[in-house]
Amino acid sequence: MVKTPAHYRPGLDVIRLAALLPVLCYHFCIEAARLGFAIPTLLIGRAMADWVEVGLAWFFLLSGAALCLQWQGRFRWRPYLAGRAAAMYPAFWLGFGALFLYGEVLHGNNAGIPRWKVLLSLVGLDGYLAPVTTTFYKIGEWFLGVILLLYLVFPLLLWCMGSVRRRRVLLVIMVALQLVWPQLCPPPLEAGHTVLGRLPAFALGVWFGTLLAENRTPFPRCLWALAALPLLWMPAVPRLAVLLVLSAALFWVVYLLGQKLPKKFWGALRRPAAWSYGVYLVHHVLLTLVLLPAAQRFSLPLAVWFPVFLLLSFVLAAILTAVAAPIGRLLKHLG
Repeated sequence: MVKTPAHYRPGLDVIRLAALLPVLCYHFCIEAARLGFAIPTLLIGRAMADWVEVGLAWFFLLSGAALCLQWQGRFRWRPYLAGRAAAMYPAFWLGFGALFLYGEVLHGNNAGIPRWKVLLSLVGLDGYLAPVTTTFYKIGEWFLGVILLLYLVFPLLLWCMGSVRRRRVLLVIMVALQLVWPQLCPPPLEAGHTVLGRLPAFALGVWFGTLLAENRTPFPRCLWALAALPLLWMPAVPRLAVLLVLSAALFWVVYLLGQKLPKKFWGALRRPAAWSYGVYLVHHVLLTLVLLPAAQRFSLPLAVWFPVFLLLSFVLAAILTAVAAPIGRLLKHLG
């Protein structure tokens, strides 16, 4: 039986799981299309990419809100850093280590990459820096590096929430950043795959956390933001900014729907939600190295493989989470 905290908010876990689905579906379809499978254009086109963007924005909004709920009024650097390291690194180190041992140590892959660059992997920045330098990137993608660096910015954002004046200054800076950075982001980087590109969503999430701490929501006023939807068809308007506005409004819709979930289902919700980070780590490797090669060998319809992909992703994530838990407790104890 899963223990449920007294102040548990099922709406946040519903957002966490809802954000996973478009990412998993998109990666499944894109990788299948690269291998020659017939994939409907709808599942790999612009509309699907936008839905993935909504899911990603939810994760950054959720991260900021959850951290604010946890640390507002009681922030201390040492337990904060230890807690973040305990939450992120053990599962990543185990997953990366297994792949590095198999590929680089046992089979001599990537012999031309300087071995010192494994340090980038140990701190979780290999996927983030892969577009600009050779690394041993295997799992975590750009997302891991971005969220780890945003964790270092969080204390400043939390401080900004302490006064109306600081919040207003932060708002002006974040709006300017959301509009300008996509135009200034140097290639080969993508604006949405950088710390500056995701900082506005994360900062907005921290503010959402202050509302949640006071049991306030901007609903239904936030639904006015859905009026921005037609702007997606205007090329001159920054797409990331529009999608963030839409994502922020939908965040509250999904949250409030999740809050209505009967209490008897909370335990069943918390368990897979706790595995969501592990799913992020393992799903791409599982897909490219195991599932799609198997789909090529067998004549089953591709649609059959997607539920299998979902199930195995969560099973592997559950195992990874369980094995990593003792390491996480040790790191947290250090804090």
